[in-house]
Amino acid sequence: MTAKKLFELACAGDTEALRELYQNGQRLDVAYEKFGEEHSPIMGAFRNRQWDTVRWLLGSGARLTPAEREEINGRYQEMRLIAEMQKVFIN
Repeated sequence: MTAKKLFELACAGDTEALRELYQNGQRLDVAYEKFGEEHSPIMGAFRNRQWDTVRWLLGSGARLTPAEREEINGRYQEMRLIAEMQKVFIN
């Protein structure tokens, strides 16, 4: 299975197909290269709001690329700051 196909399945939220491939020995910690960047299946699912697929991939060995980890960390910091700013305006 190509990294591109795994990425497409993740983007579409086809957890069943991913599960079947995984049970047949397919590794999920792969990256699909497009536009000069690597994209993991887990981030493909995340960006397409396929929450159940993201959860399944998290528990099945999928990994973010280093750049995606930075992106997620930045989003996490933003969310924490938004929560802090809301506290200021609510009080």
